[in-house]
Amino acid sequence: MGDRRRCFVAMGPTRRECPLERDIRYFGDPVLRTPAEPVTDFDVELRKLVDDLNETMMGAHGVGLAAPQIGVSLRVFVYHVDEDEFGHLINPVLKLEGDPEEDDEGCLSLPGLQFPTLRAPRAIATGFDMYGEPVKIEGTELLARCVQHETDHLDGILFIDRLDKKQRKLAMQAIREAEWFGMPKPEIKVSPHPTARIS
Repeated sequence: MGDRRRCFVAMGPTRRECPLERDIRYFGDPVLRTPAEPVTDFDVELRKLVDDLNETMMGAHGVGLAAPQIGVSLRVFVYHVDEDEFGHLINPVLKLEGDPEEDDEGCLSLPGLQFPTLRAPRAIATGFDMYGEPVKIEGTELLARCVQHETDHLDGILFIDRLDKKQRKLAMQAIREAEWFGMPKPEIKVSPHPTARIS
């Protein structure tokens, strides 16, 4: 089981347990195809979710992670494009600018796969932080691509859905040959403690 030390993250006047690295859901899990619900409660459980998303993303060496990818159907994602561009966004609304550009894209829910994917070169995303304060992200290049990719997750869309017919066929073949394809879904145990909507 390893060393499970108890720690706390200070958040203003409150403290909460340290973030947990959660299981990432792979292609084939229904949660990845289900549009996520808007966040309505900006509470300590939401802040714990953001912490867990960050911990999981960093542990997987990703540049972005959406809540459905850890089995939580809420409109939340985190990103860490580089040392200067990291954060989170809740209930995002996107405005895209420019002609779509193609670049390789991958996904933590389809590990090991990368395919050329069209995305707008500039994205303006508005939403909220975990305290309910308005947030605006303006990005180009990788940040713009990341914000579009993660918002797609919140709508039940995967990057392979945006591939042309030939590339999608190659992607499906690669998925069927992947070691993780068909793996059992993580077992979900019911907590004896109140958890509201956060699993």
